[in-house]
Amino acid sequence: MLRKLCSPMIVLMLLSATAFAQKAGSNWSDVESLKNGTKVVVNTKNGREFVGTKRQATDDTVFIETKFAVQGNRTISLGRDEVASVSKIKSRWMPPLVGLGIGLAAGIAIGSGADHPYSDDPGLGKVVGGALGGAIGLLSGSLLSRKPGTKTIYVAP
Repeated sequence: MLRKLCSPMIVLMLLSATAFAQKAGSNWSDVESLKNGTKVVVNTKNGREFVGTKRQATDDTVFIETKFAVQGNRTISLGRDEVASVSKIKSRWMPPLVGLGIGLAAGIAIGSGADHPYSDDPGLGKVVGGALGGAIGLLSGSLLSRKPGTKTIYVAP
């Protein structure tokens, strides 16, 4: 009986995991549709990696502003046939802000349970809990965002 119930559940879990998996496309229009000013990582087919800011993309070229040790900031152009992959750098600020929101909400919820309605300061538990929870959430989010992740936008076919 238990085996009959578990088998469909396992199949559904595996199907949902593959359905929600993100796969990088080989569609150059995804690179063109990135907003100018987006932080990107471009890997070339000969093994070089360029980290910079997207300036413009045409049907066959992407222009990025990158920093070189000797030359400083330069805008370079890479042809579509040179590019192996393009990735977008995720924001460093999102995890700390999400952590702050979650910590603040959890702190207020826990603090409201500690509040005493007939005391001199009936909302003190919410204030203290919210402040502590927000600080812990912000710290946790900051630790998670030390190295921002990337999302692959384009992979050459």
